[in-house]
Amino acid sequence: MHSQTCQVFCIIPSSHKRRSSPPALLARARSRSLGPQLCEAQALGCRGRTLGKQTTHRDVTCEAAENAAGPSDSDRPSSRALDQEIASLALPTLATLASDPLASLVDTAFLGHYGSIQLAASGVALSVHGVFTKLLNMPLLSVTTSTVATAMGEKGGVDGEAASVAASASLLLGLTAGIIQAAVLMVAGGSCLGFWGAPAGSSIHGDALAFLRIRAIGCPTTLLLLVSQGVFRGLGDTRTPLYATLACNLLNIILNPLLIFGCKMGVVGSALGTLIAQTIGAAVLVVALQRKVRLKLAGDAALDSLKKFVAPTGWLTLRTMSISGAFAFATSVAARTDSIHTATHQVCLQIWLAASLLADALAVAAQSLIARYLSSNNQQAAQDVTKRVLVLGFGLGFIMMTILGIGSGRIPKLFSSDPAVLGLIAAIWPWVALSQPVNALAFVWDGILYGANGFRYAAKAAVICAVPAVACMFFGLQFPSSGTAQLAWVWCGLIVLMAMRIATLWIPYRRRLPPFDKLFIKQASA
Repeated sequence: MHSQTCQVFCIIPSSHKRRSSPPALLARARSRSLGPQLCEAQALGCRGRTLGKQTTHRDVTCEAAENAAGPSDSDRPSSRALDQEIASLALPTLATLASDPLASLVDTAFLGHYGSIQLAASGVALSVHGVFTKLLNMPLLSVTTSTVATAMGEKGGVDGEAASVAASASLLLGLTAGIIQAAVLMVAGGSCLGFWGAPAGSSIHGDALAFLRIRAIGCPTTLLLLVSQGVFRGLGDTRTPLYATLACNLLNIILNPLLIFGCKMGVVGSALGTLIAQTIGAAVLVVALQRKVRLKLAGDAALDSLKKFVAPTGWLTLRTMSISGAFAFATSVAARTDSIHTATHQVCLQIWLAASLLADALAVAAQSLIARYLSSNNQQAAQDVTKRVLVLGFGLGFIMMTILGIGSGRIPKLFSSDPAVLGLIAAIWPWVALSQPVNALAFVWDGILYGANGFRYAAKAAVICAVPAVACMFFGLQFPSSGTAQLAWVWCGLIVLMAMRIATLWIPYRRRLPPFDKLFIKQASA
């Protein structure tokens, strides 16, 4: 490290004589490292040590030295403490991420027993609902987590004004976006159902439209629930949203059979049960936030802070469109074959995505910790987190690869009993299993990128990643007579997509280029 010069002023009045102008001692010191000793003046007692027997009072100004040197080694968490901090964020996040899909599966099972038409109607409606909500919901969640974590590190932690303003602004934006989503779905929902194969007059249109409109009413509360989770993640508290999400999903599971079967409301009861549960869950989280950070939803500061969310959310929306477009094209290519190959692709894709929940939870922990450390100018700790989560991510991917490899004969049978589908899954399964380390690292790198506030770069990198992936899948269309070959090229494209996500982030990190340059302590001339 380069050497730095710092000045420390130690004012040392005598205890025996009262003086209007006490004598001052100017100590000029040179620091050769950015370690725990900021400068040699500390050895003179400017940190609270006794300078002499006659000394009873000191007024020490060493802020310049601290600012020049940055965080000391004592500010770096130990390896064990770092692992504990990562686990304290990742494990509750994993449970939160897993609870929603499980609740959806239970809801699907209820409707499946009620009737095939109702099940099909809810499936089409959920697909339309997802297109209009996921493009914005997940980016807003990620931006909220980083912005609140940054505010935590900048000023005052949980009790600071910055954390309160960031939390308030995120909730305002979430509520506004939810109202817009609701209005769009209410107006255009019926027309969109036609594009999804449920036009007016079809057997499922009526149920699908009723389901969609009730879910549209719940868009503001859904976004409030999601954004509140992001705020708590940024605050470093993943347990509160875990408890709220589990309670919300449990209430949903209890209400849905009562409304679907007991009140004989069918798909309307399913949508209404979800609306009630999410509204209660959102209210609980907002009240908990109010107690924790003193929300100021009507203040000018929160309104002025909205611009911190708009641009990053827009960039991540573009990124989501690129990545989601690649996945949609993969499904489209698979659907051009036949029902057996399409079913095979869906089973493999769902297992592939389910395995990524572990890595996604690790990415959330990385994002929150890195954003917090960088905002407090503790680059060394941010580097420690980065290196550690990459090691954990690769290890996690290797474990998942091993589990899928060992369970190759049993896991697919949980999702299908069709011999033809199971035979094709066996052919695609090596792609699913062997790609797990790549898959895990891609998600972890996303968390590192978001923690470094690299949302704009994320949008650009996503386009670069999607192009070769889609090209691989498009090449598979050149084999119309072989559905298996087309499916193989689809999975080749998906793995290329994940590998490119790693490459486009590892290269600038390795070369210390933006947005990763802030992870490294800049060396200035002496």
